[in-house]
Amino acid sequence: MSFGDPKISLIIPVYNVEKYIHKTIDSVLRQTFKDYEVIMINDGSTDNSLSALKEYASKYKNFVLIDHCNIGASRARNMGIKVAKGEYVAFLDSDDFLAPTFLEELYNSATKNDAEISCCNYYLYYDKICKKFYMPFTAKTGVYSNEEALKKLILDTTFHFFMWNKLFKRSLFIENDINFYDMYFEDIAVCPQLFYYANKVSFVNKPLYYYRRHKGSIISLIDAPKTNDFIKSLGIIRNFLEEKKIYKKYRSALKIYAFRFKFQIGYCILTDHLDKMSFFDIALNLKRAYISINLFKSDKYIPTTEPLTLPFYVQEPRQKRKAVIR
Repeated sequence: MSFGDPKISLIIPVYNVEKYIHKTIDSVLRQTFKDYEVIMINDGSTDNSLSALKEYASKYKNFVLIDHCNIGASRARNMGIKVAKGEYVAFLDSDDFLAPTFLEELYNSATKNDAEISCCNYYLYYDKICKKFYMPFTAKTGVYSNEEALKKLILDTTFHFFMWNKLFKRSLFIENDINFYDMYFEDIAVCPQLFYYANKVSFVNKPLYYYRRHKGSIISLIDAPKTNDFIKSLGIIRNFLEEKKIYKKYRSALKIYAFRFKFQIGYCILTDHLDKMSFFDIALNLKRAYISINLFKSDKYIPTTEPLTLPFYVQEPRQKRKAVIR
């Protein structure tokens, strides 16, 4: 560590991950890049996560612990950004882990190319079978203009909306007053805004992040509130593009994303109904979701500066009821 402010602030919201937290933080300690601070936000954990965090905070001077009541990952990330001192910030989910060169390679890519954002590829790590799978559909190593990078991001095929496989100039958040929305899938809502304000984005086509899939992960516990926030994220992207008067420039990319997005939402709804063994309202919930998606991708959509609401909300699967939209 240097005697001044660290180059990187690594922000880790933590909630009930005692099973994974040691591997997560130990992967940080193994980083080849040493000029960093770790901001651990205990988000009201009810297991032994806090005890583990206290051990690390007492042992390492560059580890900062914030113990807070349960406010959710979005607000915890916002809190981390406010106290961060690094020139760059990175985000680590508390059940994932890093390759040893994650910070070093992303920092070098950003500084060498004068890029406000640097990204990397990742592994999907399946906890049950302890196997990792490389994600082949990513961008080539190189530097991209903000227009090119934002288009790739919206397409969500080579660049992706995740916050955790990226390094950001902290000034992007501070100077543009960007905060995480208090919602699930906040990455999708916020990442396009950061890409818009970045002059350049660099990419390192190496899998340097391990995204753990397990029974407790957000995508494994999909329900109606999460599905509704997932749909809202599409509307937030559309509103932002309209606000900046650049919708026409990214219209094709958004429509392609919205087409695939329907299948993702359909999968979420079907999975939720199957998990709850409730099959009465599947068609109605699909209809509710697709009305919203079609609205957000329509050329006739009228953007709003008010908090986003959906025309119809996906409902929790219940036993037999009358399937009517009122």
